[in-house]
Amino acid sequence: MARGKNFFPMQRGEKIALSVLIVFAAASFLPIARSVEVAGMLLFGWLMAALMLLSPILTLWVFWRGRPRN
Repeated sequence: MARGKNFFPMQRGEKIALSVLIVFAAASFLPIARSVEVAGMLLFGWLMAALMLLSPILTLWVFWRGRPRN
């Protein structure tokens, strides 16, 4: 295996989507999200629900944009 090569190539959009999801997930687990309550539910719960909706939508959109056109 050549030095500096990825295991598999990633397009720019896929790298950005992965980075956004990792940052969002990391921010969701910050201690501040565990003490704030919004509409009777902890902010942590709202962020996890948003992550469950955001991650598949974002990923599918990125893959759909990157597919070859016929």
